[in-house]
Amino acid sequence: MPMSLLGLLAPHISYSIVWEIAKLWMKGCKVIILDIPLLFETKMDRWTNPIIVLWVDPKVQIERLISRDGCSEGQAQNRINAQLALDWKKSEADIVIDNSGSLDDTKQQFQEVLMKVSEPLTWKERLRSRDGLISVVVFTAVGVLLAQKNLL
Repeated sequence: MPMSLLGLLAPHISYSIVWEIAKLWMKGCKVIILDIPLLFETKMDRWTNPIIVLWVDPKVQIERLISRDGCSEGQAQNRINAQLALDWKKSEADIVIDNSGSLDDTKQQFQEVLMKVSEPLTWKERLRSRDGLISVVVFTAVGVLLAQKNLL
């Protein structure tokens, strides 16, 4: 059975994204925003928190596709049908930005989301953070194991 292009490329793309996230995390970056159109299809949702979905009313989505790409309504609907349903993605999201209105409305919602994700961490998030107890234990254990291998 032939693999799709997505099936062939997704593992490599996912690895590259995870590597870039790790580098930013080690540099102390507090917020990393990923724009991944195929977030769920590539299983990258496992690595993101919170999951933010940019949702648009289906009628507006079709109108925008027709306007932007000059396609017919049927072609626009076929493109939409080839993707996971936005309503399903919306149900899986931690935060939803409604992109059905004006650009200014969407920008305002984005600013609110950015403020929310920039708030101080909860105690559970702090435990999992770069400065948290779990990170200290893991890095210490790895350091001890590496030191033991060098001593042998």
